[in-house]
Amino acid sequence: MIIAVASPPGAGKTHWIHQQIAQTNKTVGYFSPETDSIPIDAIYLQSKYPQLKLYQTGEEAAFTDTITYVEIPWYLDKEGIEPLLQTDNSHRVAIIPDDTDGTELKSWAEEIISAINIIKPTTGLQIHRGVLTGEILDMNSLATFWLELIQGAYGEVVRAKGIFDLADGQIYYGDFISGKSELAFKPLNLPRWLNGKPDRFSGFEVVGSNLDKAEIVQTVRDCCVPEVAINYYQQQVKEALATELEVL
Repeated sequence: MIIAVASPPGAGKTHWIHQQIAQTNKTVGYFSPETDSIPIDAIYLQSKYPQLKLYQTGEEAAFTDTITYVEIPWYLDKEGIEPLLQTDNSHRVAIIPDDTDGTELKSWAEEIISAINIIKPTTGLQIHRGVLTGEILDMNSLATFWLELIQGAYGEVVRAKGIFDLADGQIYYGDFISGKSELAFKPLNLPRWLNGKPDRFSGFEVVGSNLDKAEIVQTVRDCCVPEVAINYYQQQVKEALATELEVL
């Protein structure tokens, strides 16, 4: 079965899918069109549910093997995935904030879920993405950048999310939706990386209006630990972890 989920940005597609997976012991699949290069939500969900099967573009034929949640990005023309949903075994879900004109989504969906209101931008939405694979960031620098970002230093931001490898060897997930105050970065349930440059995905996505993309790029670069210092930081963490084990 294919369960396709659509909504405006920040309305809760990934959160809703998270809730559905939590209610079953069966292996389920996940696919988000046009996000293969920035699989933030896919990695976040799989860190919570290691049994989750991730699909990439071109693997749609395998959906028949399991229940698969298809998270449709807000910017994607839904006509493009219609061939995938032309089956008796598909179900369309729309998550719509109460203050949003969801006429188009309501005509598309078979099930409507009400969501909390989200703060809307004053002008048209833009999206900016960055891949950080191989980079390690300093936590204090990242926290400062993130606070500046959501407070409007680089434009009017309504949604931001990212996965970041940090100097302690852990990989963290950051998530911001306009109107919500939570700023915490949460470590994902993935192994520490303490042997050189990380060989796993990290990156971010920012949605808003009047975004200063060049300044965002430069500031994120400033958050990165110089390559010559990576081994030093990793050695410090290894020694600290070894000391903790000795104490135990």
